Amino acid sequence: MKGWFGDDLFRIVLKNAGKLGSTKLIGAVIGLIALVSTGRALHPHDFGVLTLITSYIETIAAIGQFQSWQIVLHYGSIPWQKGERETVKTSIRLALGLDLCAGTLSMVGGMLALIFLGEKIGIHNRHETLVLLYCTLIPGIGSSSAYGILRLFDRIDIVSRQQMVSPIIRAILCLIAWITGAGLTGFVVAWYFAALVGQIYIWSGAILELKRHDLLSALRPSLIAASRRMPKGLWGFIWTASITTILETVWEPVSKLLVGKLVSTSSAGLYSLAMEFMDAVQRPAKLLEKSYYPEVVRMNPRTPAPWKLAVRTSLLSAALGLVAMLVVYIGGKPAISMFGHRYGSAATLMMWMSPSLIFFMAGLPMEGVLYTAGRSHYIMVAQLIAVIFYIPLLIYMSHHYGLNGAGLAYALGIFLVTLITFAMTGITYFRRHSIILPHERETN
Repeated sequence: MKGWFGDDLFRIVLKNAGKLGSTKLIGAVIGLIALVSTGRALHPHDFGVLTLITSYIETIAAIGQFQSWQIVLHYGSIPWQKGERETVKTSIRLALGLDLCAGTLSMVGGMLALIFLGEKIGIHNRHETLVLLYCTLIPGIGSSSAYGILRLFDRIDIVSRQQMVSPIIRAILCLIAWITGAGLTGFVVAWYFAALVGQIYIWSGAILELKRHDLLSALRPSLIAASRRMPKGLWGFIWTASITTILETVWEPVSKLLVGKLVSTSSAGLYSLAMEFMDAVQRPAKLLEKSYYPEVVRMNPRTPAPWKLAVRTSLLSAALGLVAMLVVYIGGKPAISMFGHRYGSAATLMMWMSPSLIFFMAGLPMEGVLYTAGRSHYIMVAQLIAVIFYIPLLIYMSHHYGLNGAGLAYALGIFLVTLITFAMTGITYFRRHSIILPHERETN
């Protein structure tokens, strides 16, 4: 263990995780104010409606997004170290082009789907205007170019500060909505503007960083022209990374929508509350993975070094997952009690879901090293198998055992995807000598 912390790269990962963690913790505490304000001001049914609205938008954004930040890091990191500025510009322009096209199509598609299918997914006509307003956030939610740019230039400080901006705005606006009795509409508007300000902040930081490096010309989005100057295998990487992220991202919003449809709208609100708390306690591992990923991208996966870093990070993440699970068992009920007795069922739900914390956290670092090794399709296969297993299980468990059944189904689904991911990682490690890095491939 002493040797781990003597590793300079591992110390950098921990240092960056600390920077992200400190602001994330502050953001989580402030965000709790917004959540408590919303929970106490709204009836569980209206809280469930807010959950369905945000889940719908997150689902559409997830389905339509491309992993543009992956392009910036995988195809720009090593060229940036070598001083190949044109290659970096091309990767950023392509990422922006993908974000622009995907975001616009997703927003239009989300609006049309709402108009024609809203009632079928549990969103009533009287809430249509609110959801259409929220749909305008889809391009920003699905876009990740700005994050890739900031990580490329090691501006972890801007990324970390962004984690406080949205929670602060949301807390202030939710308190105002609570005090003024604005009702469901007021809280939807509060959550909307908080998300919008967060998007503006991170994009402002990315643009200023490009200006500092005299790369503002990279802000011209390009799709076809830029892709022609990229290495072979680009589109295969983009599609597998995007499909993988869709499968990963839709777990939570689709679960909320299904629980709302199969159990009740109020249950969707309780499920959302449980997921918010679960997300809060697993954030340390997520931050550790975010700090680890840009470092492992710069390493050669044909050597043992990135794999050792991945194992160390995975073991540390699993330990954090165990601590997080204990936090849920000990502190879940007191935390939920702040929302009032109407939300008490969420505490029991979290206990059924909590084993997933260990599996989820342990598996996160494995994805980073698989992406670096050019094996993104392995992660996609793991997620696809898990989703095929999880969705029918969720429907069955929710129908027969209600809310707690949905929690157990979630834990089993996460366990399966982690198990498959570890198997894929082992296979890749033993075949690592055949790996060809993205920037080493011939140009299209």
